Amino acid sequence: MMHSSLLLVVIILGSNNVKDVNGLSSSKSPGDQFRLNNWKLTLPDSSASEISPDDLEDDYESSYFYTASDGSMTFYVPGSGGTTDNAKYPRSELRQLCNPDASSPDRYNWATDSYNYVEGTYKIGDRDSSSRKVVIQQIHAYDAPPLIKIQAESNKVYALIKLDEDGDDEDKVLIGEFDDDEIFSLKTVM
Repeated sequence: MMHSSLLLVVIILGSNNVKDVNGLSSSKSPGDQFRLNNWKLTLPDSSASEISPDDLEDDYESSYFYTASDGSMTFYVPGSGGTTDNAKYPRSELRQLCNPDASSPDRYNWATDSYNYVEGTYKIGDRDSSSRKVVIQQIHAYDAPPLIKIQAESNKVYALIKLDEDGDDEDKVLIGEFDDDEIFSLKTVM
């Protein structure tokens, strides 16, 4: 049985409520504009390469992770990209490292008895299919299925909430809709 202390709060704000990216520069790398010292990046290349926090902070950019013309941190994922060992789909993903200096930083996770959240402003660009599913946020423990996955699909945003430890049973809850290229904000609180 999963912990009943899991709390999900999701807020989607329409584009009229989202601040623009004032203060960001298209000439600076994401690591120059965002604090990425406790994050690693997984790329959708053929070997699902991982980029360390140090490299992210040291101006790392590629065709999969870069600064767009409006200064925003941008991820690109080709539909035919590489995957990690346990994934079905390609991803360009930032993963928080709660203890990046540990010998096995992936093993450290959020404490379930503390306030934690994931928050971002998003715009989903061109997709190779209008029905393509795009995972925007997810929260999971080391070597376990996601407890919460926020997924965009056919211009709708869903919360997929796991109901059992194996991750075989889930609720899929519609939490909002968006237009193509619309900017929206999302916050998930645990």
